Amino acid sequence: MPILLRCPICHELLSVRGSGATCVNNHQFDRARQGYLNLLASNKKRSKQPGDDQTMVAARTRFLNHGYYQSVVQALLDELRSFDCAEQCILDAGCGEGFYTSAIKTQLTGSEVCGVDISKQAVMAASRRSKEVTWLVASVSELPLMAQQFDAIVSIFSRCHWAEFARVLKAGGYIVTLTPTENHLMALRQVIYDQVRPYPKDKHVQDLPANLQVLGSHTLSQVMRLDNNQAIMDLLTMTPHYWHVNKHQKEQLRQLEHLVCALEMQVSVIQKKNIVKQ
Repeated sequence: MPILLRCPICHELLSVRGSGATCVNNHQFDRARQGYLNLLASNKKRSKQPGDDQTMVAARTRFLNHGYYQSVVQALLDELRSFDCAEQCILDAGCGEGFYTSAIKTQLTGSEVCGVDISKQAVMAASRRSKEVTWLVASVSELPLMAQQFDAIVSIFSRCHWAEFARVLKAGGYIVTLTPTENHLMALRQVIYDQVRPYPKDKHVQDLPANLQVLGSHTLSQVMRLDNNQAIMDLLTMTPHYWHVNKHQKEQLRQLEHLVCALEMQVSVIQKKNIVKQ
């Protein structure tokens, strides 16, 4: 079944055609030549180009294409397979440049996959990874998607908007989140910061609505060995630390040719309750 899109202006169903999409109220959205649809309403933008910029997207693409995070892909696919998500509908909310999204589409045969990100630059790059994924420029806080159609949602190092996730998720559907633990990228952080602050633990699941419940979580960890400065700088640039480091801190990293760094994240599984109305 094709993914059903919702007009970001009036919330009516969007009819999708080759060149774009339109609703019954004649709100029209052209498809970009790369294949994606930009459904981010202008009044939802906090800046002219929200989200990751072209430099961050290019760094993440290079780094992930080298396979450093392949264990993360495998862990994600293992979770989705445990839900029997083949031939089902899956949303990657905050898909970035589409590395994980395209892997889901390739590995879960027959699945319908949608990738959403607020960064136009990221979605443009994602569109080059796969022509079989529905790519959308949009905010996870107001998804341009019709309700109760997804069997699973994945959120990888991205902001979760639980009310929207619950709205578009089927009853009994699952959410898989991957979030950093306090040891994630510790070696990188120790080089650039005088004092390393721990990531807040379990903060992202503290405000779940009543119709969502945590089923469980586990820690995924591995050691990465980066043997060239390009990989080290790309790792910095693809993370939020890129926005916070100063010139001196960047120069410290530019002196390194080798870095042994822990990748450690928490994998959490959340389910939408199948509530039966009395």
